[in-house]
Amino acid sequence: MNQATPASASRIVTLTPAPAIDRVYFLDRMVEGHVNRATRVETYLAGKGINVARALSLAGNVATAVVPINAEDLELAEGSESVRKKVFKTVEVTAPTRVNAIIVDTDGATTNFNESAAPLSTAKWQQLCAATLHEVERVKADWLVLGGSLPADISTGREVDPGNLFRAARRAGASTCLDTSGDALKAWASPANPVDLVKPNKEELADITGTQLRTMRDVVYAANLLRKRGVRTVLASLGSDGLVEVNEHEVLWARGPSAKVLNTTGAGDAALAGYLSALPHASAAPYTREVVREALARAVAWGALAVQEPTTILPRVVFFPEGISVSAPDPDYLLSR
Repeated sequence: MNQATPASASRIVTLTPAPAIDRVYFLDRMVEGHVNRATRVETYLAGKGINVARALSLAGNVATAVVPINAEDLELAEGSESVRKKVFKTVEVTAPTRVNAIIVDTDGATTNFNESAAPLSTAKWQQLCAATLHEVERVKADWLVLGGSLPADISTGREVDPGNLFRAARRAGASTCLDTSGDALKAWASPANPVDLVKPNKEELADITGTQLRTMRDVVYAANLLRKRGVRTVLASLGSDGLVEVNEHEVLWARGPSAKVLNTTGAGDAALAGYLSALPHASAAPYTREVVREALARAVAWGALAVQEPTTILPRVVFFPEGISVSAPDPDYLLSR
């Protein structure tokens, strides 16, 4: 594969309002209801926006991950994080960072136990948004990515509202991407809250649209339901069935060779990073077909690299992947289970 760095690079700011300490346990085989002994354990700071920014920074993009974190937990990002100072912008909080336990066995099965996000005060959420907008303006970001769970506002008990941040980022020239799930995605997939890009996986797309996804026709139909709610582009991650992009101009399906799966956690984040790495200059959107095809090819390639790694931290990326097809989808194609 040609590993040369492309001439242009994206400028991306990510916000992870609910970061996590991922503790990954590697087992020969997990047996439910029994004591399981790990062959090794790895611990690192993670979260959707953090994973995306790490991969983008590795590829030479300008990437900043804004995170709320206390001073003690920030030490996890020191030393072992060789790109910490370049990637992370922190807002200090007092609450402990949630811990996610990830069980990976040798057959590639991944089991996650995720804690709920710690709530934020209204003042701290505003501070976090201000820090994010400052980074968007400072680097003249092409994209703002809000990734992961949205914590509750202590004063209201409801999830924090990123509306003002998204609107301000757009005024600053950045396109907006929402990479979350559940009620947060349902609330934001509406005409009142226009978003440039969402990246649901198959289960999330089925849940938010109330549809059953058996064929590629079903995927495209569900994606168009989201577009009718105000989403400009839907990038649907379908696991071994590849990626489908549905925008106002066309529908494209990207697939690559099968990869040996070691750990599925973070594969969607890597795919999103690959996609955004090929889309510089947000003001130039809509992008040409060639640019979109390159973005989809990178997304598939980076996602495939991610599932072959034991953690969500990619050791390398590819810019001009081979063996990946990008074409109109076959509507009758049956999705893998």
